[in-house]
Amino acid sequence: MPILSAYNRVLTFLKKIVYELLFIEQWQLRYKFDKNIKIGFDDQFNTYQKIIPPKDRFWADPFIVEENGVYYIFVEELKYKEDKGYIALIELKEDISKPLKSRKILEEPYHLSYPFIFKLKGTYYMIPESTANKTIALYQCEDFPLKWSYCNTLMQNVIAADSTITFYHGKYWMFTMIEPEQGVTTNKDLHIFYSEDLLSNNWMAHPANPVVSNVSSARSAGNIFEDRGVLYRPSQDCSERYGWAMCVNKIITLNENEYLEEKVVQIMPNWERNLLATHTFNKVGKLSMIDVLIKRRRF
Repeated sequence: MPILSAYNRVLTFLKKIVYELLFIEQWQLRYKFDKNIKIGFDDQFNTYQKIIPPKDRFWADPFIVEENGVYYIFVEELKYKEDKGYIALIELKEDISKPLKSRKILEEPYHLSYPFIFKLKGTYYMIPESTANKTIALYQCEDFPLKWSYCNTLMQNVIAADSTITFYHGKYWMFTMIEPEQGVTTNKDLHIFYSEDLLSNNWMAHPANPVVSNVSSARSAGNIFEDRGVLYRPSQDCSERYGWAMCVNKIITLNENEYLEEKVVQIMPNWERNLLATHTFNKVGKLSMIDVLIKRRRF
């Protein structure tokens, strides 16, 4: 038995080496222009068009801003040799089939991803994920869409991922996944904080935190959407691997004392060849966009 066990370990190691020599696992983008698409309920993702990055990098976590018929796609860009994410911009028009190349717009000495964007009183703000810095930091756009600068730290000494904010019943509600310590990734504990001032660093913790403690539905997967007066929260299913699949959760109760949601849709990574995962969904105007993890040949 020890000989067989050692043989299996060597075989597994060799398969891994061959796999990495032949393939990369790359986050790519998929999009569709259709004003009737609803929050992932009935989308046919196999009809989405592809945006494929160069083989030296990936594009993930797409967030969309529309201005004057141009769709500005803010993404995490990571070059494999550098292994540190930053925020990049891709422009897309409905009447142009090919998007422009990505442009780096925000970089820090530490990893950035998940560029959550919102507009307040005519100004755009961004909260990129910065778990490596143990902060939830706010950036302000000085000259849209390219020039961004640090504005404020909403929270510090917190390992928070994929922070997503929505306005509801007179308050701003921040949904964020919090890990117990640096270097530990559980993807299972969703926390909520609320404030009457979006730009403040005075955020109250929800007494029911963590409001969700489930690796299959806790981590945010894009903007919280409203449909017919009901809020829906896209989330990741990390039960098989990080960012493996997505869910859409109907928010039933949200107030200063209670939180309740129920899963209404499961979006599995099964509509495309070599598809390994999908973990972000966003929609603005006619444009819907997701990201996908693809097994892609190196050569």
